[in-house]
Parts: sequence; C-alpha cells; structure tokens
Amino acid sequence: MPGPDLSSKAHVSSGGVRTSSCRVTGGDADAPTIGRVAGLTNRWDSWARARPWVPDVLLAVALALVLGPTSLAYAAAAPAVTAAAVTAAILVLHSSVAARRTWPRSAYAAACAAMLVLIAMPDLPGGDSGAAAAQRVPPVLLPSALTYTVLLYSIASRTRRPWPELALGSGLVGGALATARLWQPEQWVGGAVPTAPWRLLLPAALVAIVLAAWGLGRFRAMRDADVDALRERALRAESDRAAAADRAVASERERMAREMHDVVAHSLAVIVRQAEGGRMAARRDPAAAVETLAVVADTGRQALGDMRSLVDALRPRDVSAPAAPQPTVDDVPTLVDRLRQSGVDVTLEQNGTPGAVERATALAVYRVVQESLTNVVKHAGQEARARVELTWADGAVRVEVVDDGGRGRAAVDVRRGGHGLPGMRERVELAGGTLVAGPCDRGFAVVADLPLRGLDGGNR
Repeated sequence: MPGPDLSSKAHVSSGGVRTSSCRVTGGDADAPTIGRVAGLTNRWDSWARARPWVPDVLLAVALALVLGPTSLAYAAAAPAVTAAAVTAAILVLHSSVAARRTWPRSAYAAACAAMLVLIAMPDLPGGDSGAAAAQRVPPVLLPSALTYTVLLYSIASRTRRPWPELALGSGLVGGALATARLWQPEQWVGGAVPTAPWRLLLPAALVAIVLAAWGLGRFRAMRDADVDALRERALRAESDRAAAADRAVASERERMAREMHDVVAHSLAVIVRQAEGGRMAARRDPAAAVETLAVVADTGRQALGDMRSLVDALRPRDVSAPAAPQPTVDDVPTLVDRLRQSGVDVTLEQNGTPGAVERATALAVYRVVQESLTNVVKHAGQEARARVELTWADGAVRVEVVDDGGRGRAAVDVRRGGHGLPGMRERVELAGGTLVAGPCDRGFAVVADLPLRGLDGGNR
C-alpha cells in the first residue's frame, strides 16, 4: 500500500506541474491574440464614434430584417389605401432608426407621426381563409411598431431639456390613444375575450413599455454626463498639475536667484573691498598685501564652493546621495569673522538662549545677516561700523543689522533699487516672519522677526 500511494502522489504532483506549465505557456501564446482583438475593438470604437450613422444604419437594417417581413405581409393583405398607408408608416419607422443619433428630434417626430397612422388605420386581415381570416390585427400591434421604443430611448438619451420630458409626455399620450384603439378586443379578435383583465393589463403594459424605454434613455444620458464630468475633471486636474509644476519651477527659479545673489553679491563685495585695500596697502606694507590676498583667496574659495553646491542642485543626481549642507545660524559667527578680517568693523551680539530652529528659518537668518552686511560693504560710507544682534525670546528670533553710515556721511537710502531687500523680505516671509528695513539716524537698519518653527512647523 505505501508504494502505490507514494507513486500516485508523485504522479499527481508531476501532472500538476506539467498542467500548470501548459497553462502558463498557453496564456503567453494567447496574449498576442487578445492584444489584437483589443486593438481591433478600439479601432472600431474610434471609427464608429467618428461615424455615428453607420451603427444606426446597421441597427435599422437588422430591425427591418427581423420585424419588417411580418409587418409588410399583414399590410399587403389589406385594401389598397390601407395597405399603402400602413406600408409607408412601417418604412418611416424603420428609416427613422437610421437617423436616431444624427437627427434625434426629427427622427422621433417622424416615428410619432407613423405611430399615429398605425393607430388610426383599420384592422388588417389576419389571413386568406378560415379561422385566421376571422382574426383581424390592428396596425398598432404590428411587430414594426416596436421600433418606436428605440426612437423614444434615443431622444431621451441624446437630447437636453425640455425634449426628453416632451418625448415622455407624447409617449404617454400615444399610449392612451393606443389603449382607446384597443379597448374593445372582441372587435378584432374572433370569439369571446375576457374584457376586464384585458382592460386592466393593456394600459399598464403600454405605460410600462413607454417608461422603460424612456428610463433607459435617461439612465444613458446621466451616465454620459458623468463620464463627461469625469473627463472634464481629469482635464482640469491635468491643467492644475501643469500649472502647479509651472509655479514650482518659477518658485525654484526665484529661490536659486536669491541664493545666487546672496552668494555672489556678498563674496564679490568682500573681494572688491579687499582688492582695493590691498592695492593701497601694498605700497606701504607688502606684508599686509599678502594677508589681504589670503582673505581674497579664502572668500573666493568659499564663494566657489557655494556656487558649486547651487549648480549641483540643478543637475540630476541620486536622491540617496547627501545634499550639500546649507548655512545655518551656527555659521553666522564665521560670516562675521570673515567680514571683520576684510577690514569692516562689525560686532556680533547674541541675547537669550538659542532654541531649535527649522532649516528654512536658520537659512533665512543667515541670509539676512549676509545680505545686510553685504549692503554695508557696498553702500555704507568709509570706516562704517556695523552691529549684528540676535535675540532669542518667546519662540522667535529677532535679527538686527545696523550700520552708522560711516564718518562724516549722511545716511542715503541707495539700496531700494536692487534685489537685495526684496529677496530678503521674500525669504523671511517664506519662513513665516516679517522684515523691516530703512534708514535710521545716519545709517541703515534691517530688522527681521522669525518664528523658531516656520509655516511648515505645524504650530502656527
């Protein structure tokens, strides 16, 4: 017993593997066929959507082949005038189906006129002889009359108010006329007919047919409206994404412009000041010129490093690679020392206990100090003195940079025409703070108040 059981299990397992393998291979083989079928379907949908009359003509031909022969056979057995009128009404009904989407209102109006003709015409003979000849058929009960529901569905689904409501009203009126026409069944059906059940079911059936066709049309219209709304929403979302991307690009350009201005303007101002001072000092003390050139080299090297960091930020790079560090509040003393070495009389005061500062706020503090001192170098008078004060209190930091305008010179506000002050103000506002700048006494003052946690800190 154990031997056969094990071999049976192995056989089943092996068979299962082979079966699974065959299924996978078959699925891969069927994939191109499925893709071709899907491609043909999509091409047909696109082609038919561009030519809506083609499916309608095909539908009209199909209904004519299915319903037309029986209806025309009954009409042919009637007297000449009745036969001509019923035949014309049948042809109008089937022809209207071909125009149900191209001219929905006209097609529906033609179908209503044809149905009125069928309701008004006398009964048609049911056969040539015998019992069949005794059973007469009202034209409104011919199979071709069913095409009216197709036209009612089309106008309910393809038109806007008030046409669907008017179509429903006309359909109910037509149902009432048909009920009146068929109210006495014993007149067109040979033998005794249960009149009470017939009169109960007939109007209910006609109303149900009209409401079903009209309701399906309105459901299709609402579904198409939902699809159009979704398509419009998708287009609007795509437009919003494009606009957001454009705004992000513009914001990034502004940020890079501010960074470039801060780095280049500050560094070049220090270099130009050192170069002019070194040129004058070289005539009296060559050793001082060597020290000045060292400061120029250090400043240029620092500016080159900052520029390289900015350029690297514009290039594609691995997101896992560490980004170049941005200057923070801790780098303010180094900035002041570097400027002091260039010959500017600048002091740094810090009041209060420094708190945890977010990256955007820390960078804003550094850039405000840097740009303000750059303006001191470029615009203040000779032998100007500057004071940098950082005050930490009440969950905020205040940055004050004040210069005295130099000896013997009045304070002149020459800094409003550049990009420094607007750039500082934008940077401070992005960090959630405020900035005030303007002349004071004989010099110029810049005061910025920033929260320790910016707008993205979650506590504002």
